[in-house]
Amino acid sequence: MLVFDQISQYYGGTFLFQNLSFSLDAPRIQISGANGSGKTTLLLLAAGLLKPHAGHVSFRQQDVLLAGSKRQIGISANKVALPAFMTVTELLRFQAQQFGCDERTSWIAEFGLDPFMLTQVADLSLGNYKKLSLITALLHQPELLLLDEPSNGLDEQAKAALSRLLQSYPGQVIVASHDDLALGDLQLQHLSMHDIVRGAL
Repeated sequence: MLVFDQISQYYGGTFLFQNLSFSLDAPRIQISGANGSGKTTLLLLAAGLLKPHAGHVSFRQQDVLLAGSKRQIGISANKVALPAFMTVTELLRFQAQQFGCDERTSWIAEFGLDPFMLTQVADLSLGNYKKLSLITALLHQPELLLLDEPSNGLDEQAKAALSRLLQSYPGQVIVASHDDLALGDLQLQHLSMHDIVRGAL
């Protein structure tokens, strides 16, 4: 379970969240909201990549800011930049070494990234960059997978792969997106940032 406890976050003196408390335990959750409503910030807080100004976030009763939590959480978000100087192969190998997992995964072919393994990250198209971001997030099979607008820039093959991923992934998946997610018979919990911020969960 992902728990936000008395979270306050502000930018330039303006509160984005104030004393926000709620928990998320559904296997598949979609968070929607207008641009600037805090969707990405919420995911960055959940991943432990952003420290809240007040309060704390925990996953499975462990503070997400602790190093041990990083193995349990994966995130794909535009604000989490990939190292531009590496090739796709080098980045996946580095990620695998960091987490002690296999750099080879069937998702490379399923997302259609295999022709670009020797391409530098800086030279990838928007769509292929997104594919790589998704694969690096899930490579170590984290128990919590956080995806920010995961379908942006994807071609039809990759969108179909994303749909299969969302249906089959063994851990909890939280998606911030405006798009309808194809999950087959899998139940999806929809949450709006408006309801989250005003404590209506």
